[in-house]
Parts: sequence; structure tokens; C-alpha cells
Amino acid sequence: MIKDALIVFFRYPKRGQVKTRIAQVLGEDFTLELYRAFLADLAVLSRQVPAQTVAVYDGPEGTAPEAFSDKPCLLQRGGDIGRKIFNALSDVLAMGFERAVLIGSDLPDLPTSHIRAAFEKLAEAHVVLGPATDGGYYLIGCRKESLRPSLFSGIDWSGASVCAETLRRVEEARLEAALVEPWPDIDTCEDLKQFYLRNAHKEESLHTMRFLKQQEAVTSLDVFPVKAGNQFN
Repeated sequence: MIKDALIVFFRYPKRGQVKTRIAQVLGEDFTLELYRAFLADLAVLSRQVPAQTVAVYDGPEGTAPEAFSDKPCLLQRGGDIGRKIFNALSDVLAMGFERAVLIGSDLPDLPTSHIRAAFEKLAEAHVVLGPATDGGYYLIGCRKESLRPSLFSGIDWSGASVCAETLRRVEEARLEAALVEPWPDIDTCEDLKQFYLRNAHKEESLHTMRFLKQQEAVTSLDVFPVKAGNQFN
């Protein structure tokens, strides 16, 4: 049996319930399709990692998200984001895996090397974190024996010190932590702009980039810099 599990943690794609800060600017229909493109890219990413992918989502029971319809799917459980992350790790590790790495949904261009590095570091460390550029984390992994509820409780998840506070909790639990390279997630239009800029001159293999370049409405809203020869269409 495969010992490692990659958990993709996300909301079921539903209009008005995903990436609300982006939707406030670009509209709910646009944002729903954008989010579906995120999930399509994560599905491709997951197939490049030597681990069993498990989708853990917040949404209607019995309806597998299209991008992960061929993978094991679990519903999120818990009242707040911390409890949901803990339960996701706990539920997946209870399936018989020895190590699990969890990533969020807004990482369409996350390098597979970051996930591979996380599993490698778990050979020595109890917990591994991938710091996000906003002070949170985009990735957390742990061994079966090192999962603790205290790593996820009482944290201000909207604050800018989530990663630092989690590292403090790891130390308090007398566990060893390791870090992988930071990476930006996509929560705002500015984040989306930076994603576009770092991928604009690459081969258009990402679903998210293909979607963005098809959207003429995006340029009219001045979310992205429009330059000659660098249009979406």
C-alpha cells in the first residue's frame, strides 16, 4: 500500500461561495469558472506526485467534484478552518497512510518539487509547513503519530501570523518542524495579477492561464497590465 497521501483541501465549486474577494471585483460567474480552473490544475499536479490523492471538500454529500471524480473523496468536518484541517488529516491518516501532506485549492502553479520536498522532510521531521507569502501556510504535512489538535486550535486564521503561531505550537508539543519553500496562494485580484505575470511567458499548459487569456472582460477592468503582444485573447 502507498504510505503517503496528498490531501487537496477545497470548497465544492459553487457560485457565490468561492474566492469571494475576487468575486467582488470580477463577478461570481467569472470567479466560479476561475476556481474550476484552479481545481483542474491541482488535479494535474496531484498526478505528478508519488502519493495517493484524497480530495477533502466542503460541499454536498455524495457529489464528487468533477476534477477529482476518480479519487477518494471525503467531506470536511468541523466548525472552523482549524478543526476542518485537523479532521482532514486525521480522517485520511486513519485510512492507513503513514504520512499526509495537505494543500489548499488556490495554488494552480505550485511546483511539484515543493510537495515532494515536504514528503522527503517528513522522513526526519514530525511536521512540515509551506509558508505562504501572506503569513499563513499553503501546505502542512505530518506523520500519523505526530498529529495534534493543539496545532490547529485557538489560531486567528485571518491574521498574518498563522504560520509563525503554528510553528510555536509545534515547538510547545515537543515536535520537530521543517519548512519547504514559500509560495503565494491566490486570495485577491492582486494575487491573481501576480500569478498572471509569473506565468505569462511560459507555455500555456495551465488551465488557469488558458482561462484567463480567454477573458476579454478581465483586461477591461484593469486587473492586469495590458501591453502590446501580451493580451488575454
